[in-house]
Amino acid sequence: MIALPHRCAAALALLLVIAGCRSVPKPAAPGVGFQLVDVAGPLGLSYRYDPGAAPPLNILAMMGGGAAFLDYDGDGWLDVLCVGQPHPALFRNEGGKRFTDVTATSGLARQAGRWFGCATGDYDNDGRVDLFLTGYNRSALFHNQGDGTFSDVTEALGIRVPCWATSAAFADVNHDGRLDLYVACYAEFKPGMPEFTEVQGVRLSLGPDAYPAQRGQLFLNEGARFRDATRESGLADAHGKGLGVAFGDPDRDGDDDLVIANDQQPLDYFENDGRGHFQNVGLENGTAFSSEGRRQGGMGLSFGDYDGDLRPDLFVANFADEPKSLYHNLGHGTYEAAGNRAGVAQTTRPWVAFGTSFADLDNDGRPDLTLVNGHVQDAIQQVDRGNSYPQRPQLFLNSGQGSFREVSTAVGDDFKHPIVGRALATGDFDNDGDADLLASDLGGAPHLYRNEGGNHAGNWLSLRLEGRSSNRSAIGAQVEVSAGGVRQTREVRTDGSYLAASDPRLLFGLGGALLVDELTVRWPSGKRQSLRNIARNQSLKLSEPALPAHR
Repeated sequence: MIALPHRCAAALALLLVIAGCRSVPKPAAPGVGFQLVDVAGPLGLSYRYDPGAAPPLNILAMMGGGAAFLDYDGDGWLDVLCVGQPHPALFRNEGGKRFTDVTATSGLARQAGRWFGCATGDYDNDGRVDLFLTGYNRSALFHNQGDGTFSDVTEALGIRVPCWATSAAFADVNHDGRLDLYVACYAEFKPGMPEFTEVQGVRLSLGPDAYPAQRGQLFLNEGARFRDATRESGLADAHGKGLGVAFGDPDRDGDDDLVIANDQQPLDYFENDGRGHFQNVGLENGTAFSSEGRRQGGMGLSFGDYDGDLRPDLFVANFADEPKSLYHNLGHGTYEAAGNRAGVAQTTRPWVAFGTSFADLDNDGRPDLTLVNGHVQDAIQQVDRGNSYPQRPQLFLNSGQGSFREVSTAVGDDFKHPIVGRALATGDFDNDGDADLLASDLGGAPHLYRNEGGNHAGNWLSLRLEGRSSNRSAIGAQVEVSAGGVRQTREVRTDGSYLAASDPRLLFGLGGALLVDELTVRWPSGKRQSLRNIARNQSLKLSEPALPAHR
């Protein structure tokens, strides 16, 4: 995120000239086989995000709020969590037909404060998804009691995060079968610090350069407690001002690497040596800077194999007038900037992008790319008439051959509506075999974009994995599917995007294929499992086999 007020007068004038003549992305071509319909209001998601301050908004007020898909009661239907102030809100999914606000009985209503993001995972392997919330100088781990309530176990388990915490993620970084926790931290912002500047007589918030960086923390899960292992793990070398966090295994060595999108700092790409020690290789592998060789205002990020070569690629959302970064995984630990070639660099350049996700919305077997946008200056239009605080989200359909086609204006009127977008979560909340989207909106209510038609555009297979020797959530498991001559790969993750947690189930679009010819699972423990000739359009649960591990 680049703060407009920090540029000198000459640079500011040049920016405004450029902004006034910037090109607007062309309308998408017709012929999309699905629509995205916002059903948040009709289905009962009554939450409203509150920045907690009157305009103009300072940097603290404009960075929230979070959102998650999670099945907290284990009934097979994704529930919704909205994270903000004065407390988070939990909505129970009533069979995909409506949501009921259960915040008051869940125990979360007692946790008042300035909350930002969330992470989900079964940290104690009891079969119930637990919840971690990030916030301003406070964070909390909530244990799922199994009776519809959560209990705060933060202090009892030794977790202390004295920073402005943003995104967080669970992963088993040292292969002990327990989920560890990484929490990103942003900037030191204290009462009494300068908050605003004036541009053309308009008060605008100061940006990140005005505040010292804070760095994230890694907590190793030792069973009875979590232990701060930030320094010994090598993660203390992060640049700081972290916003987006994602674990992944893009080099396919069986270890969870960690990527952190930083605000006006180089991106941190930490490679895991398999024992939970990390080395920052962002400079060496080509991801630390933009395609133009500059630091970026990194917000959200996502892994996904967009070109079908079975190597996960990386997308990073960032600030306006920056080409959004798509890094193509070349193998052997290196990446190349591919945003221009893929058609997602310049078409995303005018917007301030936060949440982002790779998800196959039309079930053709190729992951599509979604971004939610929204500026960080609530009065930006007063000094830059070519800009706005609410901005429309963007959707890029994967055309194959390593390229995308923008269809943002072709998937229904609801998706055209500008929002102050922040978090973006993906998941099949109505269990109909296509991916839906959940977006937070700092300007008001959340947006639940129901995918109508994706399950008719192509066949599908939904998988829920459960670990035994591996962590119970199976986070880090890798699945490869072959169907109709097309091979796809996915990893079980709930992290990525920005301030968000997504559905841990894997949804594979199969296109016109009538069968999955072969499905292979590589569990975090190293065990492998294969199945053949699986029927289309069904949901399966796979449990880790009791077989020797092969690493």
